[in-house]
Amino acid sequence: MAQLNSIKQKTHELNTEVYALYLAYRDSRVKWYVRLLLAVAISYAVSPIDFIPDLTAVFGFLDDIVVVALGLNISYQLLSKNVLGHARLQAFEEMSASGEHIADAYKIIGYVWAIAFAVLALVLYKFLHMSMF
Repeated sequence: MAQLNSIKQKTHELNTEVYALYLAYRDSRVKWYVRLLLAVAISYAVSPIDFIPDLTAVFGFLDDIVVVALGLNISYQLLSKNVLGHARLQAFEEMSASGEHIADAYKIIGYVWAIAFAVLALVLYKFLHMSMF
């Protein structure tokens, strides 16, 4: 049970850190190229779509690690400590106060992806069966 709580705590810390980077991205003091780098790193970290699918042995997860780790590491170096500290504080306050809203957001994202895949499957099914006749 202690390991499960530890994993939950680490997951909450990671979610808070990603949200803090998003808040830093929105800060007007951040330069455009740092914003671009943050946008790429954050979107790649939370997106289920990868350059190399995760089903591919070793390389599937390696591209995630390389792209996200490099993007975040360079972003941390380019962000000012003041902006990052303020964003972390704001993220911690918001994430601690609204735990149930985060779960709702994950559900909505999951439903949107499920609907998108269902529509895509339906279109592919129709396309394949129309070409047979």
